[in-house]
Formats: sequence, C-alpha cells, structure tokens
Amino acid sequence: MKAILFYKYTPILDSYGFYEEQINLCKKLGLNGRLLVGREGINGTLSGDEEAIEEYKKKLTEKKMFNDLIFKEDFVKEHVFDKIFVRMRKEVVNFGVNNLDLNKSGEKISPKKFKKLLDEKEDLIILDVRNNYEYEIGRFKKAINLDINNFREFPEKIKELSYLKNKRIITYCTGGIRCEKASSYMKQIGFKEVYQLENGIIGYNNECPNSYFEGKCFVFDKRISVPINTGEHENIISNCIFCNEPCDRYVNCYDTDCNNLFICCENCQLENDRLCNEHSNDVILSTNPC
Repeated sequence: MKAILFYKYTPILDSYGFYEEQINLCKKLGLNGRLLVGREGINGTLSGDEEAIEEYKKKLTEKKMFNDLIFKEDFVKEHVFDKIFVRMRKEVVNFGVNNLDLNKSGEKISPKKFKKLLDEKEDLIILDVRNNYEYEIGRFKKAINLDINNFREFPEKIKELSYLKNKRIITYCTGGIRCEKASSYMKQIGFKEVYQLENGIIGYNNECPNSYFEGKCFVFDKRISVPINTGEHENIISNCIFCNEPCDRYVNCYDTDCNNLFICCENCQLENDRLCNEHSNDVILSTNPC
C-alpha cells in the first residue's frame, strides 16, 4: 500500500466539474485521504493499493495542466485516512491574502543544493513556515520558528523578521505548498533574496537522508508523524509535557471542547486520562477538593 502527497497551483476554471470527477475517481479506485480542489489548484494526500495509486497518478497527469505534477510517495501498512474527503475550497492552503502573485514565488532550490550550502556553512537564514506543533517535533538545525498556530498568521508574523529583508532566506515546509505562498508574500513586502526548498522536508529526505534534519516530520493524517532519520541518526528533540522525558508522541486532548494536540508519553497519558496539562489539573482539583 502507498501514500502520496502532492499539490499544484494552476488555474482550474471548471473547479466544480473537476471536484466531481476527483471524488468519483477516488471512490472507484478505493482511495482514502483528503483532497482540496479550488480555482487556484489542487492539494492532496491519498492512500490505497499500489495499483490504484498508480492508476490515479496516471489519470491525473493525463491532464495537460498536471502532466508535470510531482508526487511524494511512501509505503504504508494501511490507509492513512479512514475515509475519502474531497472538498471545494477558495484556497487549497489557507493563507488569507488577496491578489498574491504565485508566479513571483521564491526560486526553488533542490535538496542537494540546499545540503551543499549547509555543508559549506554558507551565510543563510533557514525559515520554517509551518505551525508550532510541527516545528516542535522536527525541524532543520538552526531553523527560525515564527511561533504560529495556523498558516493564516504568517503574513502578520513575518513582519517581525523585517530586519532580515536583505539576507538570503530559504523557506521550507512539509511538501512545498506553503512555501509557494510564503515566499511570494515575502517578496511582495520587500524581502530581497527568498528561496524555497523544492518538495519540502519529504523531498529532502528522499534525496538527502540523515542530514541536518532533527526529529520527525509532522503529517496531517493518522500517522501524525513520520521518521526522517534512521539508525544512529534517529533522534528525539521534544519532551513529554508532564514528565519532561524525551518524547515525540502526539495525543489529542480527550476534552472535546479542547481537542488540542500535545506531546505525551504513554505512562503520562494513562495517569492523566489523556487530558492535556491544562485540563488534567481540572480533574485533579475536582477529585481532590481538599
């Protein structure tokens, strides 16, 4: 079984017709996953039997607008989603900036060239454009974190780095889709030399494994995270919020009004009834009124 991650910004005039076609194709092939379709393009993560995945790729890339689409692939033991979700969206990645010219995004830099720059200790800024919870369990060494919980916060938070406008900056995300918008916006507001890591962390790991990336890569499916480094290079850079022991295991708070992700080891999860540190204290107080 395979899982694939892919995206492309390209005008889709009949986006509703394309949406109907996609949901019918995915159901016919028995694929599960999440697929976002809009006038600006497509963004998807799908899993299924290897033959079904290859058939899907063939059908999609038969379309002229997608014939150069790049798929990031991984072998998996089971579906990474329970169902197939195909949705129409104004934006296939939520950013909230109107009139953004994606044709003026940062120049793409290949994983091998990026690694070469790191090997040679070139003067550059590495900018992680992902959310906090992604950065916490895995990132490139010395990468800057913007302290955002949602990508829509990026346009406001990037202003805090205005003092770096004349520096060489390389942006990265999971697969590349957020860097296209982030780097475009940065150039639009005056950053001079902005690049984006081609195909993101996943693409980098395929070409340059076990180098410069620490921890695991967060993914938006049932796996939650995937290992990037192997063997002696495997490492954990985050800690359980309760006992502070090294841990890269994410749990959703069992309080349905909260449902926040937090890092927690198995023992602390049991001891705290799968509640995050904020709500576990509420339980302790209510059961120990003295």
